[in-house]
Order: sequence, then C-alpha cells, then structure tokens
Amino acid sequence: MSDPRFIHLRVHTEYSLLEGAVPVKKLIKLCDAMNMPAIAVTDTNAMFAALEFSVLAQGAGLQPIVGCQVSVAYEVAAPGEKPRLPAPVVLLAQNEAGYMNLMKL
Repeated sequence: MSDPRFIHLRVHTEYSLLEGAVPVKKLIKLCDAMNMPAIAVTDTNAMFAALEFSVLAQGAGLQPIVGCQVSVAYEVAAPGEKPRLPAPVVLLAQNEAGYMNLMKL
C-alpha cells in the first residue's frame, strides 16, 4: 500500500509530447492498485488529458487534480548569446475558478 500522505503532483501522460508515455487509463489503474487517494496530471503546455483523466479518476474513487506545466520565458537573451530555455512552472487548479484560470492561460 502506498503512503496516503504522499501524492504525486507532477505526472505527465501520453499527451505531454516527447515527455510522457503513460496512457491515462493505465495511470488510473496503477493508482488504484497502489491505493493512492489522489494524483495530479500536469501535462506540458496542454490540458488535453483533463476531461478523460477527471472522469476516469472519479470513476475509480481517485481524487483528480488537474494542472498544467507551463513553459515561462522570463529573460530574453542578449544579441549574440545562446537563447535561454524557458522555465517550467507547474500550476494546479484548486477549484472550478482555478480550472477556468488555467484554461485562459
């Protein structure tokens, strides 16, 4: 049995192109088998898995946490310098208002 005090808050599914490979259905089955109470899906720069994940997780008695990993470019490179990589920022929706804010982003 898993530790109920620990919840994964940064999971990439197959919808995180080039970063994740876990199909949503398989993720839910794994969480159910390990008696996890909740899990967050935070695909990179997209929320394509949100609906499928929420429906399947609730059906399995798992608390779905919807989020998104957003790439934030915070500094422009000076002329002649290598471009700086954007910083990944994970944003989680606490409620419907938070989900709507994620959708706006």
